[in-house]
Amino acid sequence: MDIKALKEKNVIEAALYLYDRPMSFGELAELVQKSEGVVERLIEKIRDEHLDQNTAYSIVDVEEGLVQLRLREEVAAQLHWPFIQRSEVPRHLLKVLSLASFKEYVLEEQVTPSKLQKILGKRVKEDLEELKAMNLINITPKGKKNIINVTEDFLQLFKLPMEFEKIKIAIQTGLREYALRELQYE
Repeated sequence: MDIKALKEKNVIEAALYLYDRPMSFGELAELVQKSEGVVERLIEKIRDEHLDQNTAYSIVDVEEGLVQLRLREEVAAQLHWPFIQRSEVPRHLLKVLSLASFKEYVLEEQVTPSKLQKILGKRVKEDLEELKAMNLINITPKGKKNIINVTEDFLQLFKLPMEFEKIKIAIQTGLREYALRELQYE
């Protein structure tokens, strides 16, 4: 499917689904090459559709000019783990997950607790146990080593595809976008 063939409304909804952060009307306007006023009206249409169709998601105003697609509170209250939000994963665990997934998919290396410990320090053992309890990683014996792999729950939580090559591309793209975004603020 060609993204140019999609209606602006669908592109906006897809962007809000894909990015797990609030987006400004300006960002969305740039994406669909329309004015912020048009984007605001399209967002209202999407909101109405979500209400009419009684979907699990809604678009919320995070603050003036910033919107985000979120799971409706009444739906979230009825779900149980393994459904966690990315924002609920502590920052120190995100570092471990990032490094493990980067090594596993981009560098295509076997990731071991000892490799991570050399890079991140002694606390890694506790972090790995916490990530294992959250079902975001598996640690399996392979010969004399333990190998760390991210789980399907990790891939779902971070909205990554399920195919190896697509995961690799998604991680590389995400790192590039992150680096560019961080460089803008300096």
